[in-house]
Amino acid sequence: MKSKDTKFVDALSALTSGKYVAGSASSESAWHGLWQTADVSHHEPLVIALLGGALADRLDWVFHAGYQGMMRYAFPFCPGPGWASFLVAEDKTGEFPGTAVKEIAGYTHLSGCKSWVAGVEHVDHLIVRVSGADDEVYVVVPAHHSGVVLSSREKPGFLSDLSQGFAKFEDVVINDDQIFARAHLHQNFAYAEAFHVLVALNAFMVSHTVRVGGDADILLTATQSLSNAGDLIDTGAVDDDFFLATADLDVATTRTAELFEMFIEGRDVELFQRWQGGRGVVNMFSRGLQKRAKWMRDC
Repeated sequence: MKSKDTKFVDALSALTSGKYVAGSASSESAWHGLWQTADVSHHEPLVIALLGGALADRLDWVFHAGYQGMMRYAFPFCPGPGWASFLVAEDKTGEFPGTAVKEIAGYTHLSGCKSWVAGVEHVDHLIVRVSGADDEVYVVVPAHHSGVVLSSREKPGFLSDLSQGFAKFEDVVINDDQIFARAHLHQNFAYAEAFHVLVALNAFMVSHTVRVGGDADILLTATQSLSNAGDLIDTGAVDDDFFLATADLDVATTRTAELFEMFIEGRDVELFQRWQGGRGVVNMFSRGLQKRAKWMRDC
């Protein structure tokens, strides 16, 4: 068992004491500015999710904070500074070719398209999954590298405050040290996103509950969820143990969210309206997590 992570413990203590105060970020540019000022990406993955969630003033930023924590956890080779995005989805109509890595005149090139990039207007690092006939590789590409063309969607429906877009790679020259195999990903890769977004959501609820005046039940349950998340990382839980703990975290977080919604409704009208508008983030992983958890526990 690993020793208790003092960085996370200190961050959790600072959160509950009211040190982390959500900023006003009505646009992604403002959110990016807050993130840069607080140097959030400098921290370890779990603290990135906690601190980012605490600073967020809306659920789209909560998702993004957890997503950034996931990027550093799931991909240990992901560059630290700035924002990162994992590019998986490809066009299924055949109009835009999928990504491929190929050798041309002694150089390795990345070409093709991806159809979803998170935070496309401010992203710094792209991790591109390239599937081949027999295996897949993960290519790290600077977002502003020569041959990388990024474009934004008009107005996405879900996570509408977060810029989302497309990527086209026009024979981007890459080096061997930018290419990683599946084995280089964290063992808990599959559920790292859900875990870190739930951490960010609990931090968000603590931060705003403290700011608005405090509620003992919300603070107790959300803080306990965050402490449990820290313990899960400390113990090095993997595979089924990590998954089932994440499913349990989802259940606890959903209950806390119900209390939080009732608490803020009469205390902060603007926050309540933003919460209602982005509420899909609260349960975005619940159906998949709980269905699989039930199956595993019934076996």
